[in-house]
Amino acid sequence: MNMKIVLTRSMVAGDIQYIKDGLDQALSGQYEILFPSEFTEDCICELAKDADILLGPYVTEKIIKSAEKLKLIQIPWTGMDTFNFSAVQGITIPVCNTHSNADSVSELGVSMILDLLKKLSYHDRKMRIGNWNRDQKPLNLKSRLLSKQTICVLGYGNIGSRIGKLVAAFGANVMAVDNHAEENDSSVIVYRSAQMSEAVTSADVVVCALPLTDMTRGLIDAEMINKMKDNALLVNVSRAAVIQEDAVWNALQSGKLSGFASDVWWNAPKRGETESYPSAYHEFWKLDNVVMSPHRAGFIEGSLPHLDGAIDNIIALAKGGQLACIVDVNKGY
Repeated sequence: MNMKIVLTRSMVAGDIQYIKDGLDQALSGQYEILFPSEFTEDCICELAKDADILLGPYVTEKIIKSAEKLKLIQIPWTGMDTFNFSAVQGITIPVCNTHSNADSVSELGVSMILDLLKKLSYHDRKMRIGNWNRDQKPLNLKSRLLSKQTICVLGYGNIGSRIGKLVAAFGANVMAVDNHAEENDSSVIVYRSAQMSEAVTSADVVVCALPLTDMTRGLIDAEMINKMKDNALLVNVSRAAVIQEDAVWNALQSGKLSGFASDVWWNAPKRGETESYPSAYHEFWKLDNVVMSPHRAGFIEGSLPHLDGAIDNIIALAKGGQLACIVDVNKGY
């Protein structure tokens, strides 16, 4: 009998083909992906009655009640901030996301740290118009050594821990703020979430790799930034909403922060759109000490790493293997 996978949110054709190609290597002829005529609750319910797997972030109580054969709810990426956790309270069906993009996101995170420290993007822009920055304005020619920095990583999970290991290899001192990180690793100083304010006070670079939950939304605010060292750098590989936009803008204007880099922004294009300024309120793109990336950490040549974990879990379910990245529905990640 073919395993039936019901899509609960539209995906681009390339993503769907990538999933099919991955599944075909292990399950050729043993699965079927079902597409609702419209991505509405009623249309999904029509297909959900035969579903073994719901693939996508959109679930409701009605959809789950319709899916009497359901064995897995699989989110094909890491972030769970759009998932309806109230719909899955009390059920025993596993909800999984993926962390298979951890290498690609962590490498981009380190790239942004280095870009801020070395002012690469800034000087690239100048040299494209023949300016060697000999007047050293507004930023000077000097850079910082990563090997001399103290890096504080907020959220030391799959992505954060990889960032920690990468910068440690450069010789940086690493601090982790995480309630689950191991304290027996001599290469990292571990703080718990209640000690976050203490940790950031001694960091040259603060990297946000926290999941977006009700607890972390707006967590990095003006009060938290004011506790950071003067001239600290802030890097975000998490979700934009973890950081308060006005707080970062004001800290950059005042000089409290000497730089900010992010792969996620508060004013991202809506689905189907390709253009929007990263902020609707502040002109970050005009600041020379800001490095902007268009939520591209998961786009790798020849691969869509955020989908690999979903493919692996579907194969594991079909073959009776162990599922990875089971989400704690009470914590939201």
